[in-house]
Amino acid sequence: MTEEERRALQARRERKERNIREQKEAAASRVSYVKKPVSRRSVICLVLSLIGLALAGGCVAAASATRGKFPFSAGGFALSGILCSVCSFLYGIASFRERDKNCIPARFGAAVSLLLLAAWAVIIIIGGGN
Repeated sequence: MTEEERRALQARRERKERNIREQKEAAASRVSYVKKPVSRRSVICLVLSLIGLALAGGCVAAASATRGKFPFSAGGFALSGILCSVCSFLYGIASFRERDKNCIPARFGAAVSLLLLAAWAVIIIIGGGN
């Protein structure tokens, strides 16, 4: 290998190392939601919204199994579902205020709990009209 080939090879290695270093610096400045830790309140919000959804399903199943007679157990499911949805929405709002945390589960949980609260409001309004 001649001196000129060695210099060209060394220059290529230096360019490659410089490119790798520049790519790492550029990647460090990007926002990554994977690297951020998940907010604890966000997880609680998601779990409560799923519990509220399950209780709403249990309420509808109990009411349809008795053909609209609406037993006391369905009333308990309904009240518990409403309370879980309210708490889930409040936890979702609280998790949005945390800095440098991943709040994606809170967005899903808050959206589900808000839809459940709207559904419960509609059911109560329709049921109160009879």
